[in-house]
Amino acid sequence: MLIRNKVMIAVITAAVILVSSALALTLHRGQEPKEQLPLAPDFTLRSLDGERFTLSSLRGKVVLLNFWATWCPPCRREIPDLNRIYDTYKDRGVVILGVSWDELSNEQIKTFVKNYKVTYPILYGTQSELSQVGKAYAWEGYLPTTYLIDRQGYVQEVYVGARSAKFFLKSIEPLL
Repeated sequence: MLIRNKVMIAVITAAVILVSSALALTLHRGQEPKEQLPLAPDFTLRSLDGERFTLSSLRGKVVLLNFWATWCPPCRREIPDLNRIYDTYKDRGVVILGVSWDELSNEQIKTFVKNYKVTYPILYGTQSELSQVGKAYAWEGYLPTTYLIDRQGYVQEVYVGARSAKFFLKSIEPLL
């Protein structure tokens, strides 16, 4: 009986230690020091107005970097939510950048943006420029893919697939 009680106490102690460790890891997740998070690779692409746009010029702002294409149905479904976030939070330091992965002309992308009433900046580039950006971000080609970048320029989250405004805001608001 005495051995049985000692074994039971040992099992309970081990379980408490295991649960405590798991809880500590869960609570710590997402609070890693900045040096362990990847710095968002800098790039320069053109806006639909033809101006050169460099990501690092947005340091000090929270950035949602959204890789998308006009032919992508989930990308199109996501546009109203991204518009809502941009229109509501742009004065609080949130920028949404759409990087078009289309093989369309500037005018064709502009027409799409006008028809879908996109309110946030859209960037585009040559296939070579886009390929370099994709490689720098270790992008696997899934659309949409969105990178949440904090005010210091570190990638906080990567989202593959369309997300709602409510979903994005859970991660954006703590960074404001």
